[in-house]
Amino acid sequence: MSNSIYESICDNLRPDDTLPEDFRISRDTSSGKLGIRLVEGALDGMYLYHDMKDDSDEETLIDVINEASQHDFESAEYDLDSFFSTPEVRMLPLVDKLEKWVNDNAGNIDAEAVFQFAANIIIKTNNPEALKFALVLFEMMDTDDNEAVKNVVKTLSRSEELTLFAIMVAETWKDGNEAILDFAKHTKGWGRIHCVEHIDAVSGKIKDWLFREGVRNNVGAAYSARTVAEKINLGKVFLNPAFNDDDYLLARPIIEGLLDEGTLQGISSMSDRTEILSGYITQSEHRVKTTEALSTLLDLRDYLNRNIFNESGKLGEKLENILNSKELKDFASRLLTENKDFRLAKRMDIDCTKEVLAAMEEDFSANASLVDILPKNSETLSKVFSIFRKKLPLDMMASGPKDNLGAGEEYRPYHQLSFLVQNLSDSAGEGEDFIVASLNSPVNGTRQMALSVLEEWLKDDYVPSNAVKYAVWHLKEAEPSEDIKALLEKIDI
Repeated sequence: MSNSIYESICDNLRPDDTLPEDFRISRDTSSGKLGIRLVEGALDGMYLYHDMKDDSDEETLIDVINEASQHDFESAEYDLDSFFSTPEVRMLPLVDKLEKWVNDNAGNIDAEAVFQFAANIIIKTNNPEALKFALVLFEMMDTDDNEAVKNVVKTLSRSEELTLFAIMVAETWKDGNEAILDFAKHTKGWGRIHCVEHIDAVSGKIKDWLFREGVRNNVGAAYSARTVAEKINLGKVFLNPAFNDDDYLLARPIIEGLLDEGTLQGISSMSDRTEILSGYITQSEHRVKTTEALSTLLDLRDYLNRNIFNESGKLGEKLENILNSKELKDFASRLLTENKDFRLAKRMDIDCTKEVLAAMEEDFSANASLVDILPKNSETLSKVFSIFRKKLPLDMMASGPKDNLGAGEEYRPYHQLSFLVQNLSDSAGEGEDFIVASLNSPVNGTRQMALSVLEEWLKDDYVPSNAVKYAVWHLKEAEPSEDIKALLEKIDI
């Protein structure tokens, strides 16, 4: 019989009381809907942060509580395992419903029996959702004086899949805030994100930890940036006379996370947005120069260009003065001489065409993707085409269409070809031989990209060469992919 989840966690804890980064609890946490293997805690995280819907019914779990309350542990365990036997059924969407039912029916529940059942499940189950259910039961009981329970919950908190439910229990303890800080210090992924969300920043120690570590997770700073900024009052932090270079480096990822709004609420939803951005820009005037800091300042410029609000014009003007300072221009120029950070130089409006072409010539594999930052004039395109023709075996690559996704290192040349073709969408008629090679590629994505670019070219009154016409006609006869056949119908040649 395989170890339970609790036993597995105990067996894998390292001397620093953390789990290895590749540790996974026993049940497969892949998502059938997404078709990808997810990191620990991702499904619960997406449910909370991305409004994923779930219509699971809590009736079976109510039956489990009733059976446990009647000391019918065997039936309760069987029904619990059956309910959570498929990955699609999750505990988190049922927490509120179950808590409401328990509160409404507390007088009819044998709390001692349910506690005994939950404790047994926690120690022996191999199913993470069943374990989460047991932790929810613990949350609804008084466990503050039970050191054995607190130690078990602490151990379970080390798993990113279980940290959120350990937090639910810890929040019922008198020292719950300290416990959550401990959980946070021993997790790096979704567990830390949940800890940051739930911890109460009531002390300087907690605020200091949030400032230093709050957005440092391996999922994304954006998930915690706004929470951290609000809990530490980031705008006021920038006004502290003791704010120094080290603090500036710590603040940068918080600002970067606030600017990375995407599907998450960031800086735009904050009432003290102007105070925060003004403080960061002011602190940027005479601080240490790093590529990361420069990148964040450029992201901030992009944000101010996209968003108009009170004081945004003044903030943008002040930021431009910093970005156009000789100090920063010289810093970006020095990066070019080291053959790195070409994209930053481009964003700084520094002409790096010569350096990029030289880098592509010297190390094509590492720098082929830089084609998108080069100008699209005929002279530059001619040099780019010369490099790609020299570096890519186009004749060998044009071996004919197959239903091939192109996964694996051996298909890197096809992806490099696609990247070049993608960047020709607004250069009708340029590099037709790359279009022809792409249309004859065995990799689906490469053919798709060529057809998408051709569709754009035809909108510009492009007159295709005989070679392009023949490649399209041949593909219409030989294309094996139904999706690409649909794209071909749009190409009227």
